Amino acid sequence: MQPDQDSAGTTSTFFTVDNLPMQDRFAVWKESISCLFDVDAEKQVREDDFRTTIRSHLFGSLMLMEVESRQQQWRRGYQQIVGNGMDHYGIGVYQRGEIECETSRGHDRLKPGGILIYDLTQPFTAQTSDHLTLNLVIPRALLEDHLQHPDDHCMRFLAPDDPMVQIIRDMVLSLQRNVCELGHQQAQIFEKMFPTMLATCLNSVSSQTADSNHERQNILSMVKMRRYFRENLCSPDLNPRRAAQDLGVSRSKLYNYFAPYGGVYTYVRDMRLRKAISLLNDPHCARSSIYDIALECGFSSDASFIRAFRDKYDATPGEVRNGAAIHSRKTQCIAGLVNKQFENWIHGLG
Repeated sequence: MQPDQDSAGTTSTFFTVDNLPMQDRFAVWKESISCLFDVDAEKQVREDDFRTTIRSHLFGSLMLMEVESRQQQWRRGYQQIVGNGMDHYGIGVYQRGEIECETSRGHDRLKPGGILIYDLTQPFTAQTSDHLTLNLVIPRALLEDHLQHPDDHCMRFLAPDDPMVQIIRDMVLSLQRNVCELGHQQAQIFEKMFPTMLATCLNSVSSQTADSNHERQNILSMVKMRRYFRENLCSPDLNPRRAAQDLGVSRSKLYNYFAPYGGVYTYVRDMRLRKAISLLNDPHCARSSIYDIALECGFSSDASFIRAFRDKYDATPGEVRNGAAIHSRKTQCIAGLVNKQFENWIHGLG
């Protein structure tokens, strides 16, 4: 089944392994979803009526995925993070089934009616039962500046007793029912409006789950600083002294603001590395050398870039680029079995 352009402007596609021989289903699913997660399941689940379907809807820079699948374990590690460079948040609404995971806050399980928030730039593991879920994927750039704690949303389970949580959940469910009828202008309005609503929800419940060390007194100043670093990311002269001078703050105040991120240098390095991952996986940059990518991301040399990349991800930029090519060839080998368009979308979002 080929993707179609809905009359209202939303592009949709359908993926399933349910029409494949039982012995091939889990392997094809594992390969297909590997661009996002490493999945595993008990032997009996893999071999006894394993099934998965994904209905995907792409509108603007947002993607809504309706996923129905059997129980399994999910892991997003650095291999997946560097493999597609997705700098996005996700919202999970469980219509059926449940999810539980281990985080820095301990063991947790999503309560019925709650919503899950996850950050695709951070590693996590989880366990799901047989489930039917809606997942809305949102670019970080649309949401980050509205959040008081933009890095505190890895596998956050928001309880249903908060009215803002229920409003967001109802909006996602309503989006599912109406996404194929959205016009281009309506999709653009939703793209601007929804992140603001979601940020309001996350900020209102942040005191329930955010680590106290991440409390920041001046949110507007923090937004201004993050925007400054994003706009000057490619400059090799970017450093705390220059940043403090340009922002009109003391270096000690700048250091205090970025202490939760590991310091100014770590924050800037991680931003540069996320940009590098995106470029390494971009087909339009396939002819760019590692040196060119290093300079474009603000590193002074390819040696310093490779060293920082290896320290962060335990892999070199060249290995990531070659791995993406290998994944592409694997995809081509089994492309005739199922519709793989949602994979192309995911890589495109990165």
